[in-house]
Amino acid sequence: MRLYLLLAGARLRGQTQYRVSFALQVASSFTSTFVELLALLILFRTFSSLGGWSVGEVAFLYGLASVSFALAELFGEGLEQASRMIREGEFDRVLTRPVAPLLQVLAADIQPRRIGRLAQGILALALAGRWTTIDWTPLKAALFIGAIASTAVVFLTVFLIGAAICFWTIESSEFQNIFTYGGTELASNPLQIYSRWLQGIFLYIVPLGLTTFYPAAHILAKPDPFGLPPFTPFLAPLVAALFLGLGLLIWGLGLRQYQSTGS
Repeated sequence: MRLYLLLAGARLRGQTQYRVSFALQVASSFTSTFVELLALLILFRTFSSLGGWSVGEVAFLYGLASVSFALAELFGEGLEQASRMIREGEFDRVLTRPVAPLLQVLAADIQPRRIGRLAQGILALALAGRWTTIDWTPLKAALFIGAIASTAVVFLTVFLIGAAICFWTIESSEFQNIFTYGGTELASNPLQIYSRWLQGIFLYIVPLGLTTFYPAAHILAKPDPFGLPPFTPFLAPLVAALFLGLGLLIWGLGLRQYQSTGS
């Protein structure tokens, strides 16, 4: 972790040298994602609720998913570079260094402009706080923090699996975007509004429903539409850890598969 922080810190300092450019990038990131929140608010000018959730409750769910995804993007952007590194032979140099390859890939690219999306998610949570009444307790506060961390880990793991697949395919696949950018959209709304097969995917395969919807529903005192056990909202950290373990396993298999570009 100390080595990662040193590598990431050097990358951050390099990218923030030009302050005006950095500020414009953050503003652009905030504006582009704020449109999503604005669309959500416009929707509630026509409908009073969505799946039985009010505008404030959906804003809370949206903010939770958005903050989590921003954190995953901020620290996982290097995984998006895996395809290029493998294709151009740069990954060979990664393997010659006495540092874990995954650590090097993670530190290869840090995008501080993602702070714009993070700020937009925090804004959504602030609006939710004004529009809803939540009886906060230490347990709910811990559940909220755990939900953000767990959801960020799930998103980061999807990036990791996408990077690992490049060991076999060389080129990155847009398929993972269904579960990252598409997953953010899905996790921003009550899960019961989707079809059963989609609910199953995001509950049991890519478990965003277990790390976002269930903790949010418990915090907001919303009923469970799926009849899962009452302890389900508290499983988010365990679910995220298991999913991360699967991602690390796939990464390890891909790393052993790697045979260089031959150039």
